[in-house]
Amino acid sequence: MNRKLLITALALSGSVGATELVYTPVNPSFGGSPLNGAFLLNKAQSQNDNQAESSEKDFVTRFKESLERNIINSITRKVADGEVKDGVYDTGDYRIEVATNGGGVVLTITNQLTGEVTVIEMPVYGGNP
Repeated sequence: MNRKLLITALALSGSVGATELVYTPVNPSFGGSPLNGAFLLNKAQSQNDNQAESSEKDFVTRFKESLERNIINSITRKVADGEVKDGVYDTGDYRIEVATNGGGVVLTITNQLTGEVTVIEMPVYGGNP
């Protein structure tokens, strides 16, 4: 009986073979095949639900911003040329108060949306202060 059991055990153990397990990465960034790159990128992009925000503005908004820039540029040129006149300029979102004093100009810019106030003091070169 023991002999039959021993022969059966030897017969079964002789046909069993073992091999070494080897890990191969799929992602080319970690050593995988470079041919997998396009596939993985397409797979990731197809799963991406994020959408870029649209930065298009309507005509009225663009016109308002353009008008505001032109008013600010006009005031800036007049201050730089020494042709500034005291007064208050309202561009919609900003209120600009211009005041001359001695040899310079004081600009007080108020953001009417946030209430933030910026004061700029600068000397006037050339022209009439």
